[in-house]
Amino acid sequence: MPVQMTLADGVRLRVRPIVPADREPLAEAFDRLSDRSRHQRFLAPKRRLSMRELDYLTDVDHVTHEALIAIDESTGEIVGRYATGSSGGVAADMALVVVDAWQRRGIGHGLAVRLVERAHANGITRLTGTALADNLRVRSLLERIGFRVTSVGSGVIEVELDVLRATPSRPRYRGACRTSASSSRELRASLANTRVR
Repeated sequence: MPVQMTLADGVRLRVRPIVPADREPLAEAFDRLSDRSRHQRFLAPKRRLSMRELDYLTDVDHVTHEALIAIDESTGEIVGRYATGSSGGVAADMALVVVDAWQRRGIGHGLAVRLVERAHANGITRLTGTALADNLRVRSLLERIGFRVTSVGSGVIEVELDVLRATPSRPRYRGACRTSASSSRELRASLANTRVR
């Protein structure tokens, strides 16, 4: 069962695990990203997602490769995606994207907190990531979640989070969102029963 995320302005989103049927909506969400957002997400210019990439992004096992999406309840559009990928070990790399029109509203933080919970439940003890050094919004978000910068070079930063010690703070800005405790339990139950293979 999806979790409802309510933004500060009252807009409601659903957060749920991604499934292969989300391939086309995810491609449409990518099309709504600005060139800048695409560059910040992929660390290079990117005009479109290939079918192979869409398959990889949507066909996940929800253990070694986890992906959550936020969906606008009024339109059914995907507005954000947060994911981790692991080769089966205790560390996983993570990635985040929120469609431009929905940025600065707390969606990234809400998805990130849930993904840290999923990483912990799946036995992942360390999350890592890469971001452009001048992407101050993402750097601020990662800092609030508890990530620390481990290296800086060539305009790129590497970050790391000790999942077992993570205590993500609540957003301190106007776009803060909220979910109920019962919604969080519902998401955990949904994820526990989701297997896409």
